[in-house]
Amino acid sequence: MIEGHPKTDDFELFLMGASRSSHPATKAQMLRHLLSGCAVCQEHLDAMGWSRQRIARLLQPAVEVSRGSMPAAAASYDYSGAFGAAEKAVSAFLAPEQVSTEIPVQQILAELEALEEGARIGTVKSGGIYTSPPVIRALIERSHSLRYRNADEMLRLAQLARLAVEGCSASAAGNELKLADLRARAWGQYGTALRICGQPRAAEVALAASLEHRRQGTGDPALHAWLLERTSSLAIFQGRYEDAIAMCEEAGQIYQELGNDHSFAFTLIQKAIAILYSGEAAWAVRTLNQAIPLIDEKDPHLLVTACHNLIRCYIDLDRPDQALALYAETTELYKELDDQLFLLRMIWQEGLLLRDLGHLRAAETALVKARKGYLEEKLAYEVALVSLDLTTVYVKLGLVEEVRRTVLTTVPIFHALRVKLETLAALLQIQKVADQEQQALELIRTLHSLVEPLRHPAVDAQ
Repeated sequence: MIEGHPKTDDFELFLMGASRSSHPATKAQMLRHLLSGCAVCQEHLDAMGWSRQRIARLLQPAVEVSRGSMPAAAASYDYSGAFGAAEKAVSAFLAPEQVSTEIPVQQILAELEALEEGARIGTVKSGGIYTSPPVIRALIERSHSLRYRNADEMLRLAQLARLAVEGCSASAAGNELKLADLRARAWGQYGTALRICGQPRAAEVALAASLEHRRQGTGDPALHAWLLERTSSLAIFQGRYEDAIAMCEEAGQIYQELGNDHSFAFTLIQKAIAILYSGEAAWAVRTLNQAIPLIDEKDPHLLVTACHNLIRCYIDLDRPDQALALYAETTELYKELDDQLFLLRMIWQEGLLLRDLGHLRAAETALVKARKGYLEEKLAYEVALVSLDLTTVYVKLGLVEEVRRTVLTTVPIFHALRVKLETLAALLQIQKVADQEQQALELIRTLHSLVEPLRHPAVDAQ
């Protein structure tokens, strides 16, 4: 020990699961230092590539279970029970995976992607290297990378990850707890892909399974925050804004404790979306302005997402000139991303801005283009929602037959997506008052309030 602090060697023994060989007094001191915020010990952990905050988060649940009868004098507390739980948590988290392959994971992934869907599923179900943790993680990451470009393929790859993890053994993952963590990630990505593809009920089931796997896992705080991000997106989708805000705040607190500013920025943006949909646009503006300086410049998608929602706030606050100015500043950013879904979002937003500024024919052109693009991408919700915005334009132009025709093509889409009956009723009513601008616009506003979580694509987890 040096000046009362554990040495780097002591931490290495503890974190590598070898603390049984350590003296009890040394172990007790390490636990106290890990949870107390000791600056000297933080330097040791930094040198080892570990975040003290993440370790503390990992140990805290286990320690608190053993701390129930802790006396006022901390020095007299028997840490033996806490150490049994803490050591188990750390050793489970650090357990090495047992599967290795000489074939690069990206090569395996490329071979899978080249197959037809049925052949992919059969190959993954055959097991072997296709159900190894590195391949499962690669499938999850690849699925996530396609969220703005190819939602269908995102879902297919997430489904492969889910199938693969069911064939993965505990020994391959390191232990049962790490296998549960891996299952939580695979099911979490699958649930996210289902939500993005317009299957909210299936997404809810998948995310519930993901949360249950996490509860059976190592207690990794980063995984907890990751799942909070995904469940908050679904909560926004379902109109549960207060729940979504609470989830974002909990995830944000974890990321702050882990020192991850970029992920904290993401949770702020997600929180702002929930706030915006709850009708508090001014509060959402403040939250977005808090997030933007924290965004990593290596993630232009997140910056564009923040700006996109800030523009939406200005529109809702009846500040179209300010919205248009910000839109002009971010247009080049949209184009540089070269992601089809982001570009469609840009066109959609342009149509809304032009509509609110009174340029109705130009707005019609933009919204028709966005609708066509979403049709080609087979994103039914987006097709229906852009159609509602297009209907508003036709009402303002006095084009009664266009209103009726657009509504008629929108009804079966909403029906297939199983929206609430009151939503369908409001939509059908628009046809009857298509020639009465005030009543038609009021109905559309009512309809927007019923489907507001779906109206603009919510930001997706990083």
